Amino acid sequence: MPKTSHPLDWLILALLVVAWGSSFAMTKIAVAHLDAAWIMALRLSIAALILVPYAWSCGETLRAPTKTWRKFSLLALIGHAAPFFLITWGTQFVASGVSGLLMGAIPLFLVVLAHFFLPGEPLTLPKSAGFLLGFAGIVVLIGPEALFTLSLSGEELMGEAAILLACLCYAVHGIAAKRMGIEDPVKQTASVCLAAALMGLVFAGATNPSGLHGVAPVAVWSVIGLGVLPTAIATLLMYHLIHRTGPSFVAYSNYLVPVYAVLLGALLLGEALNWNVALALALILLGIAVSRWQSAAKPETA
Repeated sequence: MPKTSHPLDWLILALLVVAWGSSFAMTKIAVAHLDAAWIMALRLSIAALILVPYAWSCGETLRAPTKTWRKFSLLALIGHAAPFFLITWGTQFVASGVSGLLMGAIPLFLVVLAHFFLPGEPLTLPKSAGFLLGFAGIVVLIGPEALFTLSLSGEELMGEAAILLACLCYAVHGIAAKRMGIEDPVKQTASVCLAAALMGLVFAGATNPSGLHGVAPVAVWSVIGLGVLPTAIATLLMYHLIHRTGPSFVAYSNYLVPVYAVLLGALLLGEALNWNVALALALILLGIAVSRWQSAAKPETA
């Protein structure tokens, strides 16, 4: 597959950043009123209720061989049900700055795994330098002090471990989705979200059967928002982009999402923008440029 990207790929990436960037505030609101397992289960269920009819309207059925449904189920577990729960649960015990810093590990995990498991995505020097520059941008954005507030004990450590495990799940999911092949992206998105929703409902019902009793309306609206934008729409965009470009390109979004969240806070909430935002964005964009340099100079095919 050509390693060069097209303007449409960058547009999809930008939309993906917006979709995923909307999840932080809604998750914070929801987890204050609702169990983490139910947040995961409900956002996936809402996404499935949107995506399955959408797939039907596009002429796609969810009928597939057992082998294909095993693939969908694996992707549902490692890319949706497990990381959604782990991140939601972990953020209860971890400061937002530390959480954002840990999420920056996704691209680092992914480029290393891609080197070993995707023949067309070797870990070159420009790619390594680019992704490290991107991580440096995250550190500058959040503040270097976040590096020194990582806990080595107690609930904070458990929360940090949960978030890092979720990051590893996301990276493995990106590699697995590319290696196993993308069906029609609409069909795959609907099928994976449906499988993940069923897993989530079983898990939430087993661990906290009374978890939906007396839920505050603000939590309901937050979960609906999570189901629509950063789950249904983002998953559809993600599979389209993995199919077109590969998981390493999609990984750039993990560096751009925190910048978008800060800029959105300034636009909607009047939060102050400091010098570190501009420097962080410059480092991230420089990192993307450096990591794409070799690809642009010498297109390769897989």
